[in-house]
Parts: sequence; structure tokens; C-alpha cells
Amino acid sequence: MPTRLRMFGRLPTGVGMLISTVATCMVGALLPKGPAWGLFVAGPVLMGVLLAGRAEGPAVRLLLGAREPTQHELAALGPALTLLGQRGLLPPTVDLLVRRRSPQVLAGAIGRRTVLISEGLAASCARGAVRPETTAALLAHAIGRIRLGQTRFNVATEFWMLPWRVLEQIARAVGRIGGGLPLTRLAWRIRALLGVVALIQTTAGGLALFGVAAAAVVALSYLVPWCEKRADRAAEAEADTIVLAAGLGPELAAFLTRGRPTSRVLARAHRLQDGTITAPAAHAAPRLIWGHLTEPHPPGTGGAAPLVG
Repeated sequence: MPTRLRMFGRLPTGVGMLISTVATCMVGALLPKGPAWGLFVAGPVLMGVLLAGRAEGPAVRLLLGAREPTQHELAALGPALTLLGQRGLLPPTVDLLVRRRSPQVLAGAIGRRTVLISEGLAASCARGAVRPETTAALLAHAIGRIRLGQTRFNVATEFWMLPWRVLEQIARAVGRIGGGLPLTRLAWRIRALLGVVALIQTTAGGLALFGVAAAAVVALSYLVPWCEKRADRAAEAEADTIVLAAGLGPELAAFLTRGRPTSRVLARAHRLQDGTITAPAAHAAPRLIWGHLTEPHPPGTGGAAPLVG
């Protein structure tokens, strides 16, 4: 399992960091000398600070729009936190933050010690819509990711990939605008064929480098989402062993099967119910995985929702 996490997680993270680095250098080259030096010096320094595990709380608040839980929210989460403490899953080094403007019922982990819950989960606990045992199971999964080192460097990578995130948002906006056009949808579906044609034409015209670059972009459009999905699933299954060890597997399984779950979610719920997930190595090395963390989805959503990014 650790090998799978490293293998599938490196490509998406590497692509995002490479594009961010290139974009930052291009912007820096266009800036005046003073701001350019500030960008090229401050960026690596802040990256080093985050890699060392410093300033994690402020960084998560800034990068992900998180905040401290209110007294009302802490009171609502109290029974679940008490249960986690009884199961030995609530060490004093775990920080609990709430992500603003997130109505879904979600819990995830980022960095070395931060558990991030959605405002939807906090509100559901306050209303009594989610049982304390279910909340404890969701939090146990997030704490398991921290204990296994899956999110150890995610704060640093999220900071470094800010330019990539901006480009992602621009691409999604363009996709929403043009995605409804029939020719646009067709071009996206046959992009592999278009990439091959572009490679052949540019090679014949003496511009093989541009053709190879275009073909590489098309290949990455298939490979990166596949690797990201595989890394998420491997990390998810590994963290499920922590939930099982705490005796909260049936609670998480019951939450997963609400609404209209997919066949993969049903299979995961079955493993959690029966306790058939293989435990990870006791001393697995910390790993770097893709920064988007997917957690159990709320009823009716039909799939996992991204919590980070």
C-alpha cells in the first residue's frame, strides 16, 4: 500500500508543482527587479518553513479559508471528541479547524496535525442530524491519514501549487462556458486522436518538438486524473484500517451507504463492516500524496467530494 501511494501520488503532484514553478518564473521575469527578487526569495523561504512543519495553522486558514471552531460547534462535537479520546485517537497535537462555506458533511486532514471539518458537519452535529459515533468515525479517518503520514507535506505543496490552482480555476471556467457546445464536447472526447494527428502533422512540418509537447499534454489529461484517483483510493483504504482498529468501521459503513452510493462505495462499506481491510505496515515512512483529499460523501451526493483545493 505505501508503494502504491508513492507511485500514483507522485505524478499529479509533480505535474502541479512543475507547472506552478514555470508559471511563477514567467511572472517573475516580467516584474520589476525589486518585486521579482522578493518573489524568488520569499517563495522558497516560505516553502522551507512549511516543509519544516512551521506555521501550519495560519497557512491552512489562509490557503483553505479555515477558521477556529466556535464554542457552540465545540459543544456539538463534544460527544464525538470524547469518544475519540476514549479510543486513543485524540492526541493533544491534533488541531481542529472548520472550513468556511462548505455545506457538505465532510472531514479531512491536511499537514502534520490539522483535522479540517466542514461547516456542514458542524451544523449537522448541532442539529443532531449526525450521530456522535458517525462523527467520530469521520474524524477517525482523518486522524488516520495524519498518523500514517499521508498529508505530511500537503500544506507546503498547496502553497507551492497556488499558480496551478489559479490555472485550474480558469480552465474550469472556460470549460463551463464552452463545454455546452457540441463540437467542444466531441473534441474533448476524441482528444487522443487529435493529439496523434497533431504529432504527425508537426513532425512532417519539421516542428516535432511542438507535436511531442501537445501529445504529452493529451497523455497527461488521461494519466493525471487516473493517478490521482488511484492515490486517493489507496490512501482511503489505508486510513480505513485506523477506523477499524478503533471499532468505528460499522459506523463509517452506515454513513457511506446513505443516499445512492456507487458500487465502489458499497464495496468499501462492506469491507468496513466486515473488517476485511488489510492493515498497513506499522512503521510506514511518511508519504507525499496528491493534495485533494476525498472523504465520505453526504447523503444524496452520489460520490466523494473534494475537501482540499
